Amino acid sequence: MEQSLQDQYYPNGTCFGCGPCNGDGLQIKSYSTDQGVIATWTASEKYDNGFGFVNGGIISTLLDCHSAACVMKETVKRYGDFCIDNIEHFDDKHPVYLTNQINVTFRRPILLHSEITLFSECISWDDNACNFRSEIRFNGKIAANADVHWKRFRSRKQT
Repeated sequence: MEQSLQDQYYPNGTCFGCGPCNGDGLQIKSYSTDQGVIATWTASEKYDNGFGFVNGGIISTLLDCHSAACVMKETVKRYGDFCIDNIEHFDDKHPVYLTNQINVTFRRPILLHSEITLFSECISWDDNACNFRSEIRFNGKIAANADVHWKRFRSRKQT
């Protein structure tokens, strides 16, 4: 079976949304497609908004972290294989991009214990910033979508 992008490029990651080593996290597993990345996910009671639906903050995290998988895919495509766990590996050859802005639109509630489908695609990319469109589908309809802007991180030299 194909390995998820998170397991492949972020195996020791502790991010709440996409870190494979965060047992309390969302454990998103994203897979590459021709157009972008795709994943399925199901919410348990701990992600309840108090009314039997998935909490809006969790939905926003899903959209953001799933776009991170698309960033991984696009980074590999442009700069070659890497592993996020090897942070000293990042430089001009393998740049780091971080979420700069996310604009989420909630369209319909998502019931707990219901499988959702996540999709993300790259809209634009350059060396300094990139833009992604992410969406969550529930019962075949868009439940939420986001435009996610990522900026390249450059560490400042210590003086």
